[in-house]
Amino acid sequence: MKRLLLCVALLPLLPTEVMAADPLPSVRLLCSFDVDQMYTKLKAQPLLVNLNKDQYGSPIVLRVTNSTVPTATGMATGLASAIWSGGTLGLLPIVENRDLVITYDLFVNETLLATYSYRDNFTLAKNIYSKDKTDGLGEAGLAWAQQTAEQFSTEAAADPRIVQLIDEYRYYFGSQK
Repeated sequence: MKRLLLCVALLPLLPTEVMAADPLPSVRLLCSFDVDQMYTKLKAQPLLVNLNKDQYGSPIVLRVTNSTVPTATGMATGLASAIWSGGTLGLLPIVENRDLVITYDLFVNETLLATYSYRDNFTLAKNIYSKDKTDGLGEAGLAWAQQTAEQFSTEAAADPRIVQLIDEYRYYFGSQK
């Protein structure tokens, strides 16, 4: 019985997950690929309703970047397919297998507050004569990159650093809703 009382007494001291109640204040978006579609996806998230592409004076900046990391087999496949594509004057496509990494960096007054990275593997086949309208991500890669917006928003809303930032803004400037 004493153990049960002790456990009940210590229950409020256990760490609990804190979620942001308010959205972030005005945030400027910088994106290295299709900024309009990414802006639409991020703006739909409750944490980022104050997101803006043109808020040049905002002290809070969300930078979304993409990078590719070739896999070991992807490098060999890419080299062989590039040689075959060149040898056939572009009749055969160039095939690349690589990991796509989407990174979200949240800066406050040019100081990195939080960073989140998401990684997935994609195979991309392209013709040397075609124009790429996906900034090198491919259709599947671009769709996946836009899906990471919801995952980022969920993780960021639970991050204690971001919750503390929102609380500080609420203390000095009131609620941002």
